[in-house]
Amino acid sequence: MTSLASTSSSPPRWTEAQLSAARQDGDPEADALAKLIFASPQGQAGPESRLGYNHLVDLADVLDSSPELLLVEGSNFNKDMSRFPEELRHYYNPMPAPAWVDSEKLRIASDLWKENSLAMLGILYAASLPACYLMKNGVSALYKTEKLRDHKYIFQRIYETGLMLEAVMNEGGLMVVHDVLPDPGEMVARSLNAVDSGGEWKKVGQQIVRAGRGSPVPVDPKQAQSLFTKVKADAGVASFLWGRGYISAKKVRLLHASMRFLLTNPGAMAPRPDTGAPPTTLAERLGRESQSRQWPSAELGVPVNQEDLAYTLLTFSYLLPKGMESWGDDVTLEQKEAFLHLWRVVGHIMGLRDDLMTDNWEEAESLYQAIHKRQAGKSESGMALTDAVMWFLRTYLPTTFGLRDLLPVILIADQLGDDVKDLVSDDEMKKLGSLQARCLHGLMRASVVFYYRYYQRVLAAFPISRRVFGDLFLRASDELVNSWRDEYNRQPFYVPKDASTWELRRGVDDQFSAQLSEWRGKLFFGVLYPMVLMGISAFALCLAIVLLPVQVWPAFWTVLAINVVTFVAGVWRIDMTLPKIFSQRPQLQGINVRGPQPHR
Repeated sequence: MTSLASTSSSPPRWTEAQLSAARQDGDPEADALAKLIFASPQGQAGPESRLGYNHLVDLADVLDSSPELLLVEGSNFNKDMSRFPEELRHYYNPMPAPAWVDSEKLRIASDLWKENSLAMLGILYAASLPACYLMKNGVSALYKTEKLRDHKYIFQRIYETGLMLEAVMNEGGLMVVHDVLPDPGEMVARSLNAVDSGGEWKKVGQQIVRAGRGSPVPVDPKQAQSLFTKVKADAGVASFLWGRGYISAKKVRLLHASMRFLLTNPGAMAPRPDTGAPPTTLAERLGRESQSRQWPSAELGVPVNQEDLAYTLLTFSYLLPKGMESWGDDVTLEQKEAFLHLWRVVGHIMGLRDDLMTDNWEEAESLYQAIHKRQAGKSESGMALTDAVMWFLRTYLPTTFGLRDLLPVILIADQLGDDVKDLVSDDEMKKLGSLQARCLHGLMRASVVFYYRYYQRVLAAFPISRRVFGDLFLRASDELVNSWRDEYNRQPFYVPKDASTWELRRGVDDQFSAQLSEWRGKLFFGVLYPMVLMGISAFALCLAIVLLPVQVWPAFWTVLAINVVTFVAGVWRIDMTLPKIFSQRPQLQGINVRGPQPHR
């Protein structure tokens, strides 16, 4: 794929004043809806309540799988939606697409995810989530909700993050839906004539023909497409954003607003008088705290403010392709800026200000560094959350060669560099300095870089390799994301009643958890073994190329045979073993990982 030059001349300078002001900005549109949701007295289950909002999430899931229900006027779905206030009833409707949205860039970004989904999930753990925990002021809002203090809740947190990543990045996750064109042929002809003034393009029957005389002028397709977009806008042809990723982003936007309301207005959530008994819910505890201390907005900024949201989106849009590149993947500038573009669309859906978004790679780096310089630092909350992520990673790793103990902190250090010292304990830092850790880090990095070089230069030439390493690895990441959900009752993106809302499902015991952990280990090795075989195959191929000029034929034919055998064995193991592992994932009877669950 050919790299394209950046469209902007030089990165802008985001000023301290601009970013400081952004810390005091929430999301007025969504905040008004959150206020409406929590306007009802505590315990009320009507549409203007926490339970009503959670039911709205259920309906959004139905809409996700069956969008045609919006068109059925008398459907139970529309009857249920009609119970909600006007503002909430239409919240998940498609929203107008800005003129800058580019469907081709969305496709390029989705293709990059499809080919690298498992590696991107690894970077999610090693870079995106820990980088969020570096924000010493913004991380307080996460930690305050008590969702992540206990290791047992980390699966649910990572599930929700992975679920949004999957919904946004998968093919068709974000779509631009166009209204009916008045006369597409006439508008195409107008666009072509704007580019090729002597072409005299006309619509003749069902064809667009060039009637102009003289030597034909080559038409720049990108320029024609840009002008066609303008012609459509001038003709009043509207475009809308839609898809699973759209719905998921809207859910997260409203959840952010709800948690912002809960943290800044805790008294409104706990109207019952203090009887002296210990608080039983998060709302009660926050309500009692509010009598002596309000949320310190002047010091920390409002919860989930504009600066924090801009930085969080950059940990996906900027750090994921940057991490891929550091591991040896040849990510082109076109792919990186398409990835930024997709997350710029996500930011628009989630209410992020235009001046805090970009799809230019240099600008993204500049904005990331500007916020990082202002907000990054060591905090007790950030270290606790990073420790929880490392604990999560260790549940997947074997003890062989110190993998379980060393690899999580090695991955974070590999991706975030010196920032790791602000995220992990002194004991973890000492591990990084050991000879064993340095050797393991070097071996891991060399293996991953070698794999990507081999895949992109050799394996990608074979259609079966692209299917196996693309489609099946994507399916493996989907299955992994779904497995995180299986143990907990809480529906993703609900506004919780309290910290205990994240409770285990009925039937989940130590035996089931052990079975699920064992299955995740099988999936890990189901992916690892074929990659090892491919590494051996690549090494044998390189050795055969070296032996060919010196004509050491016995050795040449031996290593060439090893190359072929290990290549076939690797492809066969992925093609035959991974689908079998997918089918073996332990599930409780009645679990539907995609469908709506009873609201709480």
